[in-house]
This record gives sequence, C-alpha cells and structure tokens, in this order.
Amino acid sequence: MTIPLIHAEDLSVGYGRGQVISDLTFSLAAGQVHGLIGPNGAGKTTLLRALAGRLLVDGRLTVFDASPFDNPAVLDRTVLAGIDAPLPGGWSLEKVFAVGAARHHGWRAERAEHLASRFEVPRRTTYSQLSRGQKSAASIVYACASGCELMLLDEPYLGFDADKRDAFYRTLREEMETQPRTIVMSTHHLHESERLLDTILYIESGRVRINGPVEDIAERIIELAGPGEEIDRMLSRLGVRELSRTDLSLGSRSIVDLRQKPELIDAAFDLARHTGGRVRVSEVTLEKAVAALGKEMR
Repeated sequence: MTIPLIHAEDLSVGYGRGQVISDLTFSLAAGQVHGLIGPNGAGKTTLLRALAGRLLVDGRLTVFDASPFDNPAVLDRTVLAGIDAPLPGGWSLEKVFAVGAARHHGWRAERAEHLASRFEVPRRTTYSQLSRGQKSAASIVYACASGCELMLLDEPYLGFDADKRDAFYRTLREEMETQPRTIVMSTHHLHESERLLDTILYIESGRVRINGPVEDIAERIIELAGPGEEIDRMLSRLGVRELSRTDLSLGSRSIVDLRQKPELIDAAFDLARHTGGRVRVSEVTLEKAVAALGKEMR
C-alpha cells in the first residue's frame, strides 16, 4: 500500500481576483517520481510553489501530514528548484554550497561537487552571470545535494542540450537508487522522461484531467491501425469507443482507452489476428496516450 505524502482536496490558488488552479483533488505517494504535466498557463508552477509552502491556498493541502505554508517542519524537508525558483543573483556556486551545508542537515558535499563537474557549472561565477542552462544546472545540483525528502522540480532542464538532458535524467535515476525520495517534476518532455516517471498528474485550465500510474496509462491505451470499417467492427465487438481517430490515405489510426477493461487488451490482439493482418494493434507512447486523454476530457 502506497502512503500519500501529498494530499490536496478542493485546492484553489489565485492571484488578485483570478483563480490559477481551482478545486484540485489528488494524492501523490511517497518514494515515487511524479510527472506534473499540462499546457503552458495550466498552473503547474503555481501548484509547485503551493507544495513548497510559498503560497496561501484555499481548500486542504497537506505535505508530510501538515500544511506546508510557512511551516518549518515541512520546509526543512522540501526543496524547490527551477528557473522560476532562482538562487540569489549575487551568489556563486561556492556560496550556494556553503549555505546549503548550513541550511540542510542532510547536505552531501561530495555529491554537490560531483554534480557541479558533471554539469560543468563554474564555481566562482555569480548566479546572475550564468547562462540559462547553467542556472538550471545549479538548481539541480543544489536540489540533489540538499538531501531533502521532497524535491519539487519546475521544468528543471530549461536551456539544456540533448547531452545535458541525458545527464539530468541519469542524475535523477541515481538519486532514486542511492537516496530514495519523492520527486514532483513539471515537464513538457514526456517522451524523454517516460521511463523515469511512476505517475502522471495532468492539469489543464487549473483542473486535474488525469492522475494515475504511468503503467496504467501507457500499457492500457492501445492504437488500432487499418481500414476504418475494420476498426469499427473491432470496436463494436470489444464494446468500447475510441478516444480519437486519424484518417490517413492508407487507412485509419484509432486510440482506444482500456484502463477500465484491461482484460480486453488480449482480446484486441486476438481480433486483430483474425483480420489477416488488415488491422494492427500496438501500445502507444505515454505522450500520445496523454494527448488523447487530454482531448477527450476537454
């Protein structure tokens, strides 16, 4: 049984007269990597700031079984990193390391130095003088070295090239293997992070659209490819409807959600075999599954 580390119920956060997120209800388990996804302006950064105890909220929000806002018992175990959570502009990485060692009882100096070398972050250049990618790297180094039990990462890879993004994902895998903790990461790169994530929390227009294990989403949403009339017959025999369909010159592609009826996955493959190869069944990428579900729920 997984234990919720974060629980929100009817959670709303606004600035001025406008609501950024409204009536969110969800739970995130301890010891997992949670992907926070959604279009720009969906409220991802606002939600991460609320989880980090930096914003007053309406409704119920608990982190480590307590309200996070201005709560040292929660803040001492939590770190927020990303371009929208900048380090002080006048600090060098050496200064950041010194403050981190004083601030966090679990600070890992050797890990900090190792990651600074991996991401090639200058030690004596002030944060304000770093490039965008170097600023992202400095935040990642700090978050990982802090030893905090909850890491909140707000699009932490901004400014990274492909090699640096690979290094970032490798770093997170190492962290989960050597010092397991809970990570909530906002991302637009599902195709890259899919193998790292345990769950998805998809928000759009300030509301939860999808919340669940990656394996349920990625393995129980399938694609049927073939002549449209053959696909229609298969859908009728399975007793399900499609999430979306794309009609192409050589046939159609249909996305089907079987999360509530996983026993039909094998049946779909069997029916496809009986078409003599006219219809093909395959799993879809997490990115394609989430896109189809998001459209369905609008």
